[in-house]
Amino acid sequence: MLRKFRVMIWALLILIAFHTNDPVQATSFDHVQKVRLVWDTIPDAVRYELVVTKEIGEAGKDPKPENVVFVDMNIYTAGTEMDVVNFRSQLESLYWQVRALDFDGQSISSFSMPEKLTDGEFDPIAPLPTVNFDKRDLVPLYPTYAWIPVLYADYYEVQVLSAQLDNDEASDYLINSYIIPGAQSFDCYGEDAFTTEGTWWWRVIAKAADGQSVGTWSKALPVTVRHIGYPVAALGDSVTHGGGAISNPSCNPAYDWTSYVGFPVRNLGHSGDTTEAMNSRFDADVLPFSPKILIVMGGVNDIRGGTSAEEVITHLKAIKGKCIENGIMPIFLTITPVNPAAIERAFGEATDPEWQREWHRVNAWIRSQPYYVDTASLLTGNDGLLPTKIAADGLHPDTKGKELIGRAVGEYLSRL
Repeated sequence: MLRKFRVMIWALLILIAFHTNDPVQATSFDHVQKVRLVWDTIPDAVRYELVVTKEIGEAGKDPKPENVVFVDMNIYTAGTEMDVVNFRSQLESLYWQVRALDFDGQSISSFSMPEKLTDGEFDPIAPLPTVNFDKRDLVPLYPTYAWIPVLYADYYEVQVLSAQLDNDEASDYLINSYIIPGAQSFDCYGEDAFTTEGTWWWRVIAKAADGQSVGTWSKALPVTVRHIGYPVAALGDSVTHGGGAISNPSCNPAYDWTSYVGFPVRNLGHSGDTTEAMNSRFDADVLPFSPKILIVMGGVNDIRGGTSAEEVITHLKAIKGKCIENGIMPIFLTITPVNPAAIERAFGEATDPEWQREWHRVNAWIRSQPYYVDTASLLTGNDGLLPTKIAADGLHPDTKGKELIGRAVGEYLSRL
């Protein structure tokens, strides 16, 4: 009986050993090159600090210095790809946390909850898009495409397609292709104006310096345009197009003032526009949508670049005339102020020294119109400048500034 019992024990131990050494159960990191980590976007973050530690820390508290094995304070997207070749032997015991930083590298949030590094995605083969237009009521007229930068890449190619493709061949379906230089590039401001109804797709691939692909194309994501049922549109420059906190592109709804109006507003903004450019593209970009109301916000690029108030007003009058000719009610927004020192610091661009004089003159004309919203007064500090606390780059209002604009427009339209 004892001998039989011993045989049973040995059989059980062999069975346990067999399952313990099952290759399906075992995990090996011998060939892992990188890990992709992703987190929620933090409002008004210019960049993020990623910290990897060998001991689990606490959410909201700085990791202990003696436990830190890796730090990166120059991540400009809510995610990154990290080289882990030197950490293979200790991957299972490592944790990561992130916090948001401002332009100067000062923290504006606490550290996130610690997560195991092994919970990230090992050796991803395709870029990860960070924008999904399918989740928005309305696609901006000029979409911006964004992704998490790919480790070992030198540049990127973005394609806009007429069909959803999962392979490399796109010659018969290619609408446009953009080359985006820079290993850490993460967005592409497209020049395709989507004015007709239908669905298109976009995708991105990372490339090495020799032109060879670094992995595969991302999954093609849809860009769907609808015409019916949206009577309000907004024509403008980058303040309307979107973007803010220096590194956040226009595809992030938090930096798009139309997101805060309270109902869908078709965004016809185009970054970099002057009022002359807005007037020039009116027929092609506004009329296809047949809006009943057009919100017009433009002139900041003119006045900071030295264009006279008379010229700006001439173009705004032309836009007003085209609206009236086509049965559209124009509602003007006063031009937001700028902060020359912050613009110089962020972009290295000078501002015309007489900008305030011309700014006041244009806004005086706008305030004389039958329909206008005085958004400038909401974003002007006591010194007459755009406060950096609501516009880190001195030009584009961040989330709080965009919310002020959007809510003011929504309240005005509800009274109208």
